[in-house]
Order: sequence, then C-alpha cells, then structure tokens
Amino acid sequence: MAGTFQTWQRQLQAILSRTEASYELPQGEVLTATGTTDGDLQELFSYGWTPEETARTITETLGLR
Repeated sequence: MAGTFQTWQRQLQAILSRTEASYELPQGEVLTATGTTDGDLQELFSYGWTPEETARTITETLGLR
C-alpha cells in the first residue's frame, strides 16, 4: 500500500489525468462524473486498493479505457 492517503490520492489523480487527457476531458472530470468523493477514496485506500486498480474501476464505471 502507498504510504499516506495523500500520496496514494496523488498517484490516482495522475493515472486518471492521463485518461482524461486522452478523452480531452477537464482535469478531475472522471471523479466528478462518477460522483466519487474523498470519503469514497479514503475507504478504498483503507481497504488496501492500489491507485491503479482504483483508477481502473472508476474508468470502467464510465465505460472509458
């Protein structure tokens, strides 16, 4: 698991930013579109989800790849 939640969240956002850029979406749009909150992310972090698997689940929810 990544050290702190803040580090984990930065890694997640970097991964999602690449997806957003490839679809020409504004930064942060993927999380907004899914309604994912910081509380949701903290919960996934506490369960041991990696930034990569979290990003994959979020983008698959929107039908993005």
